[in-house]
Amino acid sequence: MRILDKYILKNITLSYLFILLLFTGLYLLIDIFSSFSDILKNKPSLIIIAKYYLFHLPLIIRRISPSALLLGVLYTYSNLGKNNELISIRTSGISSLRVAYPAIFLAIFISCSVFFLQEKLLIQSQSQAENIKNQYIEKEIKESEIRNLAFNTSDSIFFIETFLPKEKKLENVTIIKQNAKGNFLKKIYCRMIKYEKDKWIGYNLIEYNQEDTGRIKEAPRNISRKTIDLPKKPNELAFEKSMFVEFTPLIKLKKQINDLKKVAIGKRLRKVKIEFYKKIALPFSHLFLIIGVLPIALEIKKKKATFAAIGIGFLFSFLYTTMDSMSIALGKSGIILPFFSAWLAPLFFLSIGITGLILIR
Repeated sequence: MRILDKYILKNITLSYLFILLLFTGLYLLIDIFSSFSDILKNKPSLIIIAKYYLFHLPLIIRRISPSALLLGVLYTYSNLGKNNELISIRTSGISSLRVAYPAIFLAIFISCSVFFLQEKLLIQSQSQAENIKNQYIEKEIKESEIRNLAFNTSDSIFFIETFLPKEKKLENVTIIKQNAKGNFLKKIYCRMIKYEKDKWIGYNLIEYNQEDTGRIKEAPRNISRKTIDLPKKPNELAFEKSMFVEFTPLIKLKKQINDLKKVAIGKRLRKVKIEFYKKIALPFSHLFLIIGVLPIALEIKKKKATFAAIGIGFLFSFLYTTMDSMSIALGKSGIILPFFSAWLAPLFFLSIGITGLILIR
């Protein structure tokens, strides 16, 4: 059995790495052509471009790895079926479920590796990539408006309704000041904050002092103009939204959830919870996709097995992505709970796959 496991595992691994390399190359080509006008305009050196895509690589791998593994598994098992090797294995008394073990093991290993990459490497690498992009490739902020931005600094939580990057201006901002223990000390409402002479200036502020429980201690103060302690520059804030949504580690998202519970911002809390659960589920989409497709992969016996595997792989990836996007949208609308919003597609594919494996056993 060890010989069989190694044989299947080797073929899946080689197929996965080849497809991952192929998809990465296609991704880079598409991205280079989409940024070609900026590259010609700003003329960054080849070293700068190479460094940008090197730092961008972890994000590319995280995005395309599940589909690469899915196609690798389908290709390997469909070839075993086409060459009648699966029939020989079954006639020797080995069940289909046992033949699936190498694929499941590899899916778990890759899922754990991508989870580590997501939590430990992704935010640093993507920060470096965006810094290079802003300094040498694009050199200007293209977004005209960013809405519903939220982030933490060392002692404050910022909730920004509208950010106008080109005007270097924030509108309708709520700032929560807190101490080292996480207790709230002060709440500040700002009609507008503008970046002037390398610092942020707030206009038309209302300031509340709070007790540890969150209750207001005294009457609010109206302030016409005040310097805001915000260590981020406008171009860094333009990246903050994508950083929060996609790259923030789970531990920071958990802190954000606890902070939002204290200030009772329900809509924002629901979205952050969805992102938190989604970031747990996302790396393990390798496992859910593989288990979901294994019953089909083990039954492909066509002569044109390669084309069948590719077609089934793209179909499964499309169905998984569509279901996941729909459930996330339902969760953000408040129709289903945040946990089920993030886990509906994974649990569906997991249940379908386990049922199929039991039936063909």
